Amino acid sequence: MPLDYQHVLAVVTRLVNGGPLEALPKKRSDQTVLLALASAGFASARFYREDDVNDRLRTWLASFASPQGLDHVTFRRQLVDERFLLRDAAGTAYRINFVKLEREIAESARAIDPGAVLVAVRTRRDERKRARAV
Repeated sequence: MPLDYQHVLAVVTRLVNGGPLEALPKKRSDQTVLLALASAGFASARFYREDDVNDRLRTWLASFASPQGLDHVTFRRQLVDERFLLRDAAGTAYRINFVKLEREIAESARAIDPGAVLVAVRTRRDERKRARAV
């Protein structure tokens, strides 16, 4: 059964609670959530060149991950290894494995933006600090 919105949001919130991600999470279930969210950003009926995949991942990761810790190439390879992205026989074109995505997270959860969650976590933390200072 796919993970629902609240579960995915809770996982992402926990992952970014300490700040930008420095590496792929160690827990496989946490990795799966991030990989599913990344793959949800690709159109299901389209093929992508490797540089298009890299550009999308670089932009997506920049909003919530440390550039020194979690790079787009490692993340792309993990997407392929975990079969969220499928490569053609020549290894030059990629497409989303929509069946895998549907199996992992609910449609409602696919719009969760880890970058926006990180901003919300920081905002709540700043509000709590201001409230304690008053």
